[in-house]
Amino acid sequence: MKSYNPLERQVAKALDALPQLRQIAKYTYQNLNYLYFGKRGFQLALHPQVQLLTPLKWAEIKSDPGQLFFGYYDKSPWSRDMRRSLFHRLRDDGNVEIVLFDQEQQSLKVIGISSTWSSQQGNMVQWIPGSYSNKLIFNDLVDKKLSARIVNLETDEEHTIPYPIQTLHPNGKKALTLNYKRLDSLRPEYGYRTAADNFSPHQPLEEDGIWQVDLESGEGKLILSLAKLIDYQSRSEMVNSNHKVNHIMYSPGGTKFVFMHRWIGSQGKFSRLYVANNDSSDLRLLLDDRMISHYSWRDEEHLLVWARTKEAGDHYYLINVITGTREIIGEGILDTYGDGHPSFSPDQRWIITDTYPDRARQQHLLLYEMETGKIIEIGRFLAPLKFNGPKRCDLHPRWSPDGRMISIDSSHEGKRMTYFLDINSLVNN
Repeated sequence: MKSYNPLERQVAKALDALPQLRQIAKYTYQNLNYLYFGKRGFQLALHPQVQLLTPLKWAEIKSDPGQLFFGYYDKSPWSRDMRRSLFHRLRDDGNVEIVLFDQEQQSLKVIGISSTWSSQQGNMVQWIPGSYSNKLIFNDLVDKKLSARIVNLETDEEHTIPYPIQTLHPNGKKALTLNYKRLDSLRPEYGYRTAADNFSPHQPLEEDGIWQVDLESGEGKLILSLAKLIDYQSRSEMVNSNHKVNHIMYSPGGTKFVFMHRWIGSQGKFSRLYVANNDSSDLRLLLDDRMISHYSWRDEEHLLVWARTKEAGDHYYLINVITGTREIIGEGILDTYGDGHPSFSPDQRWIITDTYPDRARQQHLLLYEMETGKIIEIGRFLAPLKFNGPKRCDLHPRWSPDGRMISIDSSHEGKRMTYFLDINSLVNN
């Protein structure tokens, strides 16, 4: 593996205090490495027991879908019965279409068009839990307000709520959300560029943070403000900094939610990881050693996260959110690949994760068995240089409900496209 060595990672860590210089240095260094290590003509390499399918091949549709992607790693494009799947399709006017693929009917249907989307998280299109694969929700701009549209596929009825959403409660009746305009001002590849009347990047810190939204009535309330987060065990680096929250996730049973508080100031970028009860009570600080990246729930008490601790450095940690205890997962194995987007298989036997491009601009898709520590490389995918920075296309691996397939987005064919990988022979061997 043409990965980056510990010295290179230490240099990158030292540049955390200079984010703009870090970004320039990273881009230049990646380009020089690709010129030396890149393999001419390479697009992808797959494990011999794995089959790669586009949604069209999966649904046996013979037409050109354009450029497709799904979005973030914490949601699944599949309906619970796996008969249908959801995707974004890029349009020339800068909007995205919400496309529904139906395997049994061998058809595709445009459900809606949205102007509120980002290259990393899409527009949060997802199936509503408990709706028997009949209802979906996605963010959009409606009457100049950031909103969410709920579509019933059986009746074609549509319902709009005056808040965008980020994560859905497992009961399908409420959601948590944040200010996508503030997110856009600090991290454009995650926020929404569209102008809106109900959110602003300059909202007072006492009036910004995390909202809870009722999906039936459309009523929303701020349950945790940025001002409160800044006051909670405050740090000197927070002063005169720009603050945001991101990556809100309900626990599998919906009793808790986790999120990241990040601020950027004169001393660079800092991140904290918090957990709270679903009503925002019992707020707890889980990690506070500057670097927090991606995470995923295993169960109501345990969270897997790529992070840094002063005691052990950068690793995947399994954290007990009740006691605060943590253990390193895949030490000397997974952490040699660096940061990724992890999640547990439905039976919790496996972790799927990915990597950022290595020296040869190859992204690795990895399967890790919890009990044995065995790691399987499912595939390597080229990330062309034009897909870099905010335009990057992370693999963002996602499990199917039956645990037999993985969904990814990739740019190895020179365009943004979404794929399914049949890994049944690997996980059930």
